[in-house]
Amino acid sequence: MFRFLSFVLIGVVTISSQILFAEDVKSLGTVYISVGGDNKLAWFNLDEKGKLQKGGEIMTDAGPGPIAINPKQKMLYLGIRGAKSVSAYKLSDKGTPEFLGGNPIFGNPVYLNVDPSKKWLLTSHYGEGKACVYKLDANGIPTGSAIQMLDAIKNPHSIQIDKSNKMVYVPNTGADKIFVRSWDAAKGIISTDASNDVDTKKGSGPRHFAFHPILPEVYFVNEIDSTVSVFEKDEITGKLKHLQTIGTLPEKYQGPNTCADIHVTPNGKFVYASNRGHNSIAGYRVDAGSGKLEAIEQTATEKIPRAFNIDPTGKFLVVAGQDSGKIAVFMIDNQSGKLTQTDSVEVGKGPAWVEIVARP
Repeated sequence: MFRFLSFVLIGVVTISSQILFAEDVKSLGTVYISVGGDNKLAWFNLDEKGKLQKGGEIMTDAGPGPIAINPKQKMLYLGIRGAKSVSAYKLSDKGTPEFLGGNPIFGNPVYLNVDPSKKWLLTSHYGEGKACVYKLDANGIPTGSAIQMLDAIKNPHSIQIDKSNKMVYVPNTGADKIFVRSWDAAKGIISTDASNDVDTKKGSGPRHFAFHPILPEVYFVNEIDSTVSVFEKDEITGKLKHLQTIGTLPEKYQGPNTCADIHVTPNGKFVYASNRGHNSIAGYRVDAGSGKLEAIEQTATEKIPRAFNIDPTGKFLVVAGQDSGKIAVFMIDNQSGKLTQTDSVEVGKGPAWVEIVARP
């Protein structure tokens, strides 16, 4: 039998006494961090000056990994890699997670995504080479075995459904391929038709990606060759057309590096990607006409920036240093896109994921 009741926690929720902000400083949102080396989910309050205050933490019985947020239903989903499970939490108005339930899943998850209908949770499994679909019950809790396990994937590192809720994209890092598949939201089924799949440059290793909020462009960060590839998405067929590939590193840098994460600002003006090795965030300006990128600069950050995110206002970028055990906050200049550090705090061993939810 699965020990799904143990997914939650082996301790109690710890709430910091510092969660109240000074009256003259506004809270922008709550930052959630999965701290894999310490088996915990931690959260911090982010204020309008780019400062962090500890909110609390929840212990888990194995190393947490990916986080997915359903902001409209105030739900947080946490993948527990060692326990091969997903836990569901309800978020209070103050950002405190309340455990609702857990469910065993096929393997160790590296990415979670909730479909726009809020009926399905999609998971990708790098080591096992599969993408899975799980049904969400009326309370938003994943239930039962996978509705579907998509095979013939080599090292899938992320999975997302587009805003139309008709297409699924799965970068296969080990195969240098992007799966472009239709999605049946009524049945929770990903198409097995591979005719629209995209082969990327050999040795590139597509990993994570982000949709532009306005334009039809999609931005993929390539883990192995330290580049970002820009694709135009056909809004009817969902097909991808390659437009550009641009580097993430300074021209003279010769040291080791792999890329990890990528995000677009809410206003669509800037794209950022993380460099592990060079230990920086690469910034780009988005051409409003073509969606192509122009490099800004690389900004030094925490050691091994595996994950980062941008707050819903677009003012701040929060990055987790997997090897430093810290998260750092950077202010985004709305005109230039350059980053200026505003804070850095200890979070624990091996922070591996960052999500930010706006305060109501």
